[in-house]
Amino acid sequence: MHPADIDLLAMLKRVRLPTVANVLPQFIERSAAEGWSHRDFLAAILAEEVAHRETTRIQRAASLARFPYLKTIEEFDFIFQSSIKRSLLGPFLDPDFVTNGRNLVMAGKPGLGKTHLAIAIAYKAIQHGHDARFIGASDLIDDLAAAAKEGRLRETTAVYLEPHVLIIDEVGYLQHADNAANLIYGVIDGRCHRKRPMIFTTNKPLREWGEVLHDRHLAEAILDRILEHGTHIELAGRSWRTRNHDGELTEIAPAG
Repeated sequence: MHPADIDLLAMLKRVRLPTVANVLPQFIERSAAEGWSHRDFLAAILAEEVAHRETTRIQRAASLARFPYLKTIEEFDFIFQSSIKRSLLGPFLDPDFVTNGRNLVMAGKPGLGKTHLAIAIAYKAIQHGHDARFIGASDLIDDLAAAAKEGRLRETTAVYLEPHVLIIDEVGYLQHADNAANLIYGVIDGRCHRKRPMIFTTNKPLREWGEVLHDRHLAEAILDRILEHGTHIELAGRSWRTRNHDGELTEIAPAG
């Protein structure tokens, strides 16, 4: 068969190169106009396919992460929120963040950007080729409690061990179940053994986690595991949400 008789677009779709098929006409025209070699043409059109696939992967992973909204580190206002420097977050934005298995606890009153930073760090990990999962602390505990009642706690715990990065948001913001410490311990201990990083946001000082989780000794064991290979950052300052209002309103800003 002569090459001219081959249905090139059909062949590209058959070998699952849809982006190449879509951009082929414009790349042929550009190649002729700019005098590309065969190698240059092949490299350019395959780079387009790879870039499209990577964009699609990132979008899919961000969707599966179940972020309540998408925020990037570039969108964070480090000038307004001056209690934290971007350089301090460097190790958590680095490509080696996941493989190093570092944990992060961000504490502070509502409205300081803790959740924004947690999502931004996890999204950066996704861009580096990993996956992530976001869940509120109360939702996680409720899910584990329901699983325990139904005799499937081990299986449900395993679900939260899988993501490369796990965000547990708003520890202590809502009232947690009386057996919260026992339920969440399995997830935290399992991830620490696997060296899979966790990011926590909380509006409670760490010394109050025993009260929050209804078990002081187990809370100490949980924090011991988290901080063995982790960092605790305390955010301060005014709430972003009330930045245009007078100071006392920052004390009653909604959570986030």
